[in-house]
Amino acid sequence: MTKKIISEITGIFWNINMDKIEDILLRKFNIKPRFVTEEDAEFILSLRLDDRLAKFLSPTQNDINAQRHWIRSYKERERENKEYYFIFVSNEIKYGVNRIYNINEFSFEIGSWLFNRNTPEGVAILADLYARDFAFENYKLNECRFEVRKENKSVVAYHKRFNPTLINEDDHNFYYTLTKEKYDAFKNKILKLY
Repeated sequence: MTKKIISEITGIFWNINMDKIEDILLRKFNIKPRFVTEEDAEFILSLRLDDRLAKFLSPTQNDINAQRHWIRSYKERERENKEYYFIFVSNEIKYGVNRIYNINEFSFEIGSWLFNRNTPEGVAILADLYARDFAFENYKLNECRFEVRKENKSVVAYHKRFNPTLINEDDHNFYYTLTKEKYDAFKNKILKLY
């Protein structure tokens, strides 16, 4: 695995390859990404239990201790550079999360992309770009994998704009891969809007 190029400074992580996206998040929205901590358990659980937001998620138990336990085990994977769970915050207001996991020598998976109903327009998209850039740039990978529930039409439409390759589907999900080249082409179009 490529050596991690991240340093934590006062709870905010910086990466020289992601300055543009982070600058837009900070300058336009005053939003700072950081890694999830156990103190975020209640917020994450509230997102996952929101009827509208959780419609296309795996079922979640209303158990704060289980959520804290999951975060503690995640932090072990983070320390081993195997997984990264981001939270996007502005003035102590938490807006949403995104996660990179199943990192191997060829690709990574992205998911757990969930933002509350009060998130400023554009922030969830920038957060998605931020997380993907993090994996593509820090691990020098060429492929991102993700799945989307077929009924989640708006998210399917968003992902299709990147022109991913459909590799499989079942009754409920589409399974895609996205090359860095295709990702970069569409990312650059999005960033021009900001």
